[in-house]
Amino acid sequence: MKLSLPRLGASIFALGLGSALPAAAQMPIAGNYGLGAGLGQSSAILPPPGTHVIENGWIGYDIDRFVDGNGKDTGAPGVDVRATRLAFRYVVPDVTLLGGDYAPGLVLTYRDQVLRPEPGSKTAYQPGDAVFTPIALGWHQGTWHTQVSYTIWIPTGKFEEGGQTNTGKGLWSQMFYAGTTWRQETDLPWAVTLQARYETFGKQKDTDIRPGDVFSIEAAIGKEVVSGLSLGLLAATSFQVTQQTGTPGGNPDKYRINIAGGEIVWKPKSLPGAQVALRVGKDFDNRNTSEGIASLLSLAYAF
Repeated sequence: MKLSLPRLGASIFALGLGSALPAAAQMPIAGNYGLGAGLGQSSAILPPPGTHVIENGWIGYDIDRFVDGNGKDTGAPGVDVRATRLAFRYVVPDVTLLGGDYAPGLVLTYRDQVLRPEPGSKTAYQPGDAVFTPIALGWHQGTWHTQVSYTIWIPTGKFEEGGQTNTGKGLWSQMFYAGTTWRQETDLPWAVTLQARYETFGKQKDTDIRPGDVFSIEAAIGKEVVSGLSLGLLAATSFQVTQQTGTPGGNPDKYRINIAGGEIVWKPKSLPGAQVALRVGKDFDNRNTSEGIASLLSLAYAF
């Protein structure tokens, strides 16, 4: 059985809002999607109809520094972010739309902060925002696999205006996704994935701030080096295409995030349908946000 980890990832790296530092006040609110959270060597492959997928992911984001619009260190101290996610997906049998298999999904998160920080936040483990994918469609044509989806972020996490222990962002957002994976039909195959995402936002509760829309491009390449074990390289970029509005004191400049790293995927023969994946990525050349090293340990089971 082929296993594709749910591309649901809504909550890959988390931090809180609010700071008394002037530099932090100029940083825009980052998107809900954690860049690279749903990226893997074969992440655009939808599992076969009738497949259930359950995934538990442990997330770490160790922030080295915060950077301004020129990429210079603001001098604010770094922080460590920790979160976990529990994701569910089901590929509904005998249901197709536009010729594609249909697979809704849900992600629940538990975290100590919210996504991409401003300095000055504090940790407090609580439920975070939830992620619901009502529509995901997948097609298969030989070695090519394509997937599109529509995802909604639901503000179920704690949010208080100016709070330093928020685990939610206090707003709704919507994300449109399209991705394709080419995977060889052979022993020890190569796989290449290319994905694009566009996220747009509602106004934040109590503040009326509306974050700028975000466009992300992600790519991965990997190879199964021995039976059940694959190694891969990952890279992604994300940037605001519109400017944040409604910010008291003036709207901040747009942000940009770049990340590169690697992935190890193991599918144990003794437990068909199981998958263990470790992804590690490092930020570089960012603007108006944080920089650090992100990691995800994912345990998934398809049945």
